[in-house]
Order: sequence, then C-alpha cells, then structure tokens
Amino acid sequence: MKTRNLLQAPSNKSLEVLEINADDAARKRLMSMGIHIGDRLLKYNDSSWCPVLVKNITLNSPKIAIGKLLATKILVKHEKS
Repeated sequence: MKTRNLLQAPSNKSLEVLEINADDAARKRLMSMGIHIGDRLLKYNDSSWCPVLVKNITLNSPKIAIGKLLATKILVKHEKS
C-alpha cells in the first residue's frame, strides 16, 4: 500500500482517508462535505488545472470538487495494482 495526499493519489482507485492535516476550519468544511477519516473515496481526475473530483463511496455521496490546496492536506492510502 502507498500513502499519498489526495492530489498525488492515482485516479480511478479506491482510496482510504487516513488523516486530514489541516486547521479546524478546513476539517469542519471537509466534514460538512462528507469527507471523514476512515472513509473510502474514488478520485475521478488527475488534471493539474482544476479541482479534484471525488465521490465518497462509503456514504455513496454525489461527486464533490475539492480545491488543490485542500486536497494536499488529505492523506490517503491505496493498494498497488
């Protein structure tokens, strides 16, 4: 398994949220968007010029967009394929 931040993580893989390295306001914002430690996410894109599109597959939520700076604060792990 590899550990990376959400921005660096590969797309179209199941990712587990391990840690959120952000201030309280950013953590609350992510929680209000449905992103919590232990959740599984599916990342849709690898584009360097737009927000990161993810879906929380644990909660079966709709797609959400996370800004690149905030995405660097979300530590995830994925299994090698």
